[in-house]
Amino acid sequence: MAKTKDDLCSQNLDLRVGKVASCTIKLKLDVRHEQNDEFCPVSLYFFLNGARWYYPLGDRMTREEFYLVSHATGKGRISMNAQGERPYDIKLRLEEVFEMYLSKLQQLHKRGRLTISSIKTMVTGGTGSDGQDFLSVWESEAQKKSIGTRYNYLNARNSFVKYLGQVPGFNVTVAEIRKWHDKLLEDGLKKTTVGIYLRACRVIWNACEKYGYVSRDDYPFGKDEDKVSIPKGATRRECYLDVDQMTELYQCFLEKRYPEDWDTDWREHTHESLGLFLVQYLCNGFNLADAARLVYDDHYFKSGRKSFRFIRKKTEDRSDTEIVIPIIEPLQKILDEIAAEPIKGSLVFPQIYAGEQNPEGMKARVSQENQNIRKRLGRLVKTMGWEVAPSGTWCRHSFATNLSHAGGVPKEYIQEAMGHSVMSGTVTDRYIQTYPLARQMEFNSKLLKVGNQVDIMGELQGLTPDQIQALIEMVKKNKS
Repeated sequence: MAKTKDDLCSQNLDLRVGKVASCTIKLKLDVRHEQNDEFCPVSLYFFLNGARWYYPLGDRMTREEFYLVSHATGKGRISMNAQGERPYDIKLRLEEVFEMYLSKLQQLHKRGRLTISSIKTMVTGGTGSDGQDFLSVWESEAQKKSIGTRYNYLNARNSFVKYLGQVPGFNVTVAEIRKWHDKLLEDGLKKTTVGIYLRACRVIWNACEKYGYVSRDDYPFGKDEDKVSIPKGATRRECYLDVDQMTELYQCFLEKRYPEDWDTDWREHTHESLGLFLVQYLCNGFNLADAARLVYDDHYFKSGRKSFRFIRKKTEDRSDTEIVIPIIEPLQKILDEIAAEPIKGSLVFPQIYAGEQNPEGMKARVSQENQNIRKRLGRLVKTMGWEVAPSGTWCRHSFATNLSHAGGVPKEYIQEAMGHSVMSGTVTDRYIQTYPLARQMEFNSKLLKVGNQVDIMGELQGLTPDQIQALIEMVKKNKS
């Protein structure tokens, strides 16, 4: 029996109804502004704590059409719109949309941010009622980070804006992030840098999800084809200088062997930077932030000025394991040149902070000195014919690699010297050095070829078989 107009006017206009906590969600025909038999928008309706909000889905129908869709069973064959959809096809499509937003609402509730405002932001991807958008969240989250991390996050944000513009609200889709990713690679950025940028973006996305601005259903990162995969940087196994190269740099430092056409200031600055570079290498590969904080403490004087002691800046929040640095003769010679006078409680390398006491300023000073070292070392090694661009990071890799290749140096010592060892047992164990200072001196002496060290294998390779046999006979004779 056909429905009369009165029947249609009194019909239930809800196609689907759901509830999440105290929020009701409906899929319904919005007839609030209906006039005569005009088309009305099919909308999602949210009701929470006395507040309500309608979100139109794009379809518009009369009451009669909505009735046909609501009661469709799949048996009809007549299409209802220009796309050729039958009432039942439309019903399934709308129900699928409803289920998607119901799931998003459930996810939002799990994060404890169920308000009409957060629902609007989640559904539309627009600016939140608090004025926030994806880029402003990025800015505010970056400001919460430590100085170095903050710069990385802000650089990533600037890159995002450069390639994608001022993306409105929270409309950050997989397609846009993939476009950013591809453009970065096309412009020649290394995968390591691209990875850093995308990981920063991922952190911001997670923050936006936590605040209820976006849904986990729209998470853009992952290994699936429809997600953005964050690239991993190349391994750093080749980012090191071998013992011969480090020894050449050390000799260059001792002899102040710099190009004669360099002006005096540049030669002096390069000498200082080269010294700090070698210090990082010889001080168990610690970084410049560790060098900046190194102090002439009780340990230094009690050891007879033969070793330093420190806790790595990078791991001090999660480990209080002390690291001891043996002061081998080459290191002492560098200290004599560029370190401050040994005064108890004073900094070993005060020139790094240059009197700065504000934490942000101190961080900036370390960053600037790292740049200085990279720039000056790069120019120096170029004059030596080396096609490398060493930085402070190379010192750590060089320390580990060269001791590993030296032979006779236990892997456990290298781990302990670099602060990588995983200590077990009591808390006291963290302060007990596994290797006595004399052994540490012996191991670290392998970092350079200086003094009485002789490359036995290198010497033997230059001998003829007859000369080697004669050498063996001479050794036997001396032993007897």
